[in-house]
Amino acid sequence: MLLSGASGFLGSALVRELHGRGARIHATFRSGSRIEHLTAFPIQWHLAELEDATALHAAFQSAGEEARSAGRRFDAINSAALISYRRADVERSRRVNVEGTHNVLEAALHSGVQRLCHISSVVACGHATRADRRIDEEHPFNGAGLRSAYVTTKRGAEVLALAMKTPPEVVVCLPGAIFGPSPAGSNTTRLLRRIEKGTLGPFAPPGSLSVVGVGCVARGVCLALERGRPGRRYLLCESNLRHVELFWMAASALGVRGPRRTFHPLLWRLVTGVAGLLDRLVPAQEATPEALRLLGTHFRFDASRARKELGWQPRPFSEVLEETVSWMRRSSTES
Repeated sequence: MLLSGASGFLGSALVRELHGRGARIHATFRSGSRIEHLTAFPIQWHLAELEDATALHAAFQSAGEEARSAGRRFDAINSAALISYRRADVERSRRVNVEGTHNVLEAALHSGVQRLCHISSVVACGHATRADRRIDEEHPFNGAGLRSAYVTTKRGAEVLALAMKTPPEVVVCLPGAIFGPSPAGSNTTRLLRRIEKGTLGPFAPPGSLSVVGVGCVARGVCLALERGRPGRRYLLCESNLRHVELFWMAASALGVRGPRRTFHPLLWRLVTGVAGLLDRLVPAQEATPEALRLLGTHFRFDASRARKELGWQPRPFSEVLEETVSWMRRSSTES
């Protein structure tokens, strides 16, 4: 098994899941990545950034040769990606997410990978036009109008993966916003810490988020590798929540007061427009215009396909949230 992005939030959970299933793991990592939280696992590490086709090819060849000599299947999971909403990272997002995926696919093709699971994102599926609707894997992509490099590059990478017509067989998983204990760090734990500190203000963005636990996604990915139909996409989401609902749940679990009202969509568009003007003068690092546009969008999905075809049974999000908050408190105490 070769896993890209193993040092990240989801990648670390995939390491734990694969190890529990008895897999022999080869993993790629980029220069500067922290991997000490995975030292308990017998991983064969390969320094190979997604943009480095030569290094990726060598990593895949090494993993493939070992699998064949041991008489095992040689599968791969591509979970590495760049998540950024900054204007300065538009070109880097293309290089990492699109060209990097192309390099992974080429390495898989030439090293004898039998099955490859590409980790995409729900944003590559599109978005619902209203808060009372959900979309599935067959919904026509409508994300180009969001003017988001993250959305368009994740969609572009997915299109490349699904265009593979020769071995390896390819399946695609599209997780929602992932929550859970995160030694490697994650956007969702940073969000929870902002809620805990009360820095979000009294109003929530008008959009929606599809949420899921990190361990549930790891299990879904492994099930897709085992049972998924080639060329098939699988949404991995447990609940769909308005941001105000999510923030209220998180604040309640954290024992603080969180935002309880929602920005009117017209006012939110004004906020986003002003942020766009300011970003041209002083580039934002977190509340970027792209991030604000996404926060005003309804990412609501129907994950019935994964439940029916893969037998995927995610934990209730309320349990995941409580577990995440408990981990945050323990880690704060220990530090």
